[in-house]
Amino acid sequence: MEADALKQELCEEASCSVCLGFCRDPVTIAGCGHAFCRACLTHSWGDLEGAEASCPLCRGPAQEGTLRPNHQLANTAEITQKLSPSEGSTKKRKRGVCEKHQEPLKLFCREDEAPLCLICSRSQEHKGHQVIPLEEASQENTVPQELAEQSEATGSTKYR
Repeated sequence: MEADALKQELCEEASCSVCLGFCRDPVTIAGCGHAFCRACLTHSWGDLEGAEASCPLCRGPAQEGTLRPNHQLANTAEITQKLSPSEGSTKKRKRGVCEKHQEPLKLFCREDEAPLCLICSRSQEHKGHQVIPLEEASQENTVPQELAEQSEATGSTKYR
């Protein structure tokens, strides 16, 4: 196998199948063994509203309390990223992502006039602030067009 093909295969193994970037704080689902970024997994489960959590890859049953940190994958992702910094972290994936939580920016704080991820919106910093879906704010021309387009591309959902 050619070196470039091996590097590509390694990048794919060190990537989260939800965000397609290198795994950050990876966890493994006990039942099926699939691994994801902790933030990607908990974010995907945050929209369930009473439904049972499942693996985003195989749809097998999963429970938040049974997630196990995957230190080997974290190390592999870190080393792979050093070998191929351009793989798994393109500008398109980084744009529209909270730098603090690595979550998609899907909400907008009217008081601070800033896009937020779901975690930021629930923080003390924004307690009592009026937070609306990013796509709603873009229709009001409150946010830059670039963020509005990114929100549409990721299929932004309304949280409130």
